[in-house]
Amino acid sequence: MAILPSQPGIKISIVCNGAILQEYEDDDEEPNHAVVSKYIEAVSGAEFGIRWDVSSPWPPYTILFKYYLDQKKASDRYCRLENFKHPSYIYTEEGATSMVNGQGYLHRFAFAALTVDDAGAPVPEQLMKDIKGMGEITVKAFFVAVQQTSSVVDRALDNNIREVGKIPEKALKGRSLSHQTSLRAPQAIAKFSTATCDYIDPARKSFATYTFKYRSRDALKSLLIIPRSPSPVPLEDRDVDTLSAAEMRELLRRQREREADARAIKQERGIKRELNCEQSSTYTDDTDDDEISIVSTKRRRENYLITVNENGVEEIDLT
Repeated sequence: MAILPSQPGIKISIVCNGAILQEYEDDDEEPNHAVVSKYIEAVSGAEFGIRWDVSSPWPPYTILFKYYLDQKKASDRYCRLENFKHPSYIYTEEGATSMVNGQGYLHRFAFAALTVDDAGAPVPEQLMKDIKGMGEITVKAFFVAVQQTSSVVDRALDNNIREVGKIPEKALKGRSLSHQTSLRAPQAIAKFSTATCDYIDPARKSFATYTFKYRSRDALKSLLIIPRSPSPVPLEDRDVDTLSAAEMRELLRRQREREADARAIKQERGIKRELNCEQSSTYTDDTDDDEISIVSTKRRRENYLITVNENGVEEIDLT
């Protein structure tokens, strides 16, 4: 859970399939009493929710949480002061909401893989704006006082979140983006109400901001956020007692191939050695037109007639 030292009673996390996603430290983020940033792993097609867990020490006011996907406002939710009396006050925002003719709808949050195109097509201005804010889920917290609650008849989606389609590779400018956020098709829910509020801070500044940078596992490895997978140990270097039946068969197959290759090489060398012993060569003397042929240079010395002349020098008869 992302926690600010200045707000120890507020914990924000991203959940997927009912489980809180593991968070990784963002070493590029400068320490800040009002801002915290974490990395999380995104899985293509997975739905996610934004959960807050508020407990003692209880905040002094009602909190308005605003949720942003890729820097676009997706939804908001009141964490009311009157509920600050249980061990903890937990809520999970599963998507954006809308209302049509008194019927409520939920548009669930989800991750979608980016499709990168290496074509050199021009990059539209709007696409560049979308990419600039991509890769982040942000929660901003404001202290407010709720004034009036009213029923809702019609309420459009308070966002322009949409999948951007193919992205030219040059538009990423080296960023390690792998996913984008999207909204599922609307799902009917119960009718809901809304409320107005006054901000405790006249400047309407958030007192806490929680950012989750989502990336694929491969992207997190490339950023050295999580360790790279170790290289597998070769079968030949592993203890045979740890090998499965399939691995044993593969190891035996490799050994047989190496033995066959070794036999073929040995046989080839033997053939070349025999050819070298039997081959003939021709030497041409450039000083005249006579050609001297040496039929064989491998005849053993002891087969020649050897004599010693009057000066004690050995003479060999090559005839």
